[in-house]
Amino acid sequence: MITTANSTARVKILALIFLIAVLIMVYPRSTQAGWTIRIQSWNLRYDSMPNDITVDETIAALNKTVPIDTQTKYYSDDTEQPWSTRRIGIKNEVLFNEVDLFTVNEGLHRQVEDLKELLDMPYIGVGRDDGAQAGEYQAIFYNPESIKLLSNDTFWLSDEPFEPSKYPGAGSYRSCTVGYFQTNKGGTKFVVINAHLDDQSDDQRRLGAALIKYRAAYEQETKKAPVFLVGDFNSQVSGETNGAYKITTGRLEFPIDRLNSTFVSKYNHSGSGFEFLDLIEATPVENRLGNLATFTGFKNDVDSFSRIDFQFGSNTSNWEAIRYKVGENWYDDSYYLSDHRPVISDIFLK
Repeated sequence: MITTANSTARVKILALIFLIAVLIMVYPRSTQAGWTIRIQSWNLRYDSMPNDITVDETIAALNKTVPIDTQTKYYSDDTEQPWSTRRIGIKNEVLFNEVDLFTVNEGLHRQVEDLKELLDMPYIGVGRDDGAQAGEYQAIFYNPESIKLLSNDTFWLSDEPFEPSKYPGAGSYRSCTVGYFQTNKGGTKFVVINAHLDDQSDDQRRLGAALIKYRAAYEQETKKAPVFLVGDFNSQVSGETNGAYKITTGRLEFPIDRLNSTFVSKYNHSGSGFEFLDLIEATPVENRLGNLATFTGFKNDVDSFSRIDFQFGSNTSNWEAIRYKVGENWYDDSYYLSDHRPVISDIFLK
């Protein structure tokens, strides 16, 4: 015969086991010592085929029948599709990944506003051509359920970084968005910088990387918080375009006297050996997944594939790379969501 006392003790033991199981399931999303955030960065491909199709009209036109695999032509449509077609797939990709922050390059005003609606996330960033709504955004979306925005600003990757401006010889205006955030649980603070370097001028890429690194060192020193850099660098790890990558990772010096003097003065810091770590290298090799190339174009020509979209973390001890993945931009029965693939990482903030 089981006594009441024994029954009570058994219930308590089972409750304790259940609690432990729940804690194991949510680890490492939260611990007493820190918090893990997920960052997804993606060059969306700008809205090169604009139209007046609304989000609701796109959803209404989707095929609601069960697909028949024997009637499907796999990987058949490799042409660029309008943003109005691509946006639903991008929305689903981000939501399925359950990200805390989602950063975009090449997003025009319509695109970031569409994503604000579809993702139900606020964003920071401005159009690079006028500091308002013209031109591409280096936007940072954040999930308000897990992340709180503390402050943000934009600067330009040129000789005049405090106003919309283009570096001489560059193909476009190039800007950079800086966000200072805090996790809702635990109150851990961190900085995210989202940038897009030029596709034509290597001099601009090098200057841009130097400006970003200088600003990042200031952020780390003054806020005592880890700094993460994401975006399309149009710079590879090796070869003729590797200057920006090498400057970012401390493998190449850039003369400080070539930076805007007001910028240098405003963000003055001790210069204590700051550099960025490539997250693919910082992540344990057994926790890396997916593709290598981040740029594919709208074609199957693998000779043109390259890794030019990066995520970096400051060379400090207050964070740890947990997982790293380069995802897909083309699924077997659909079309390219972008000419770039998304980069996704889990980062533990200590």
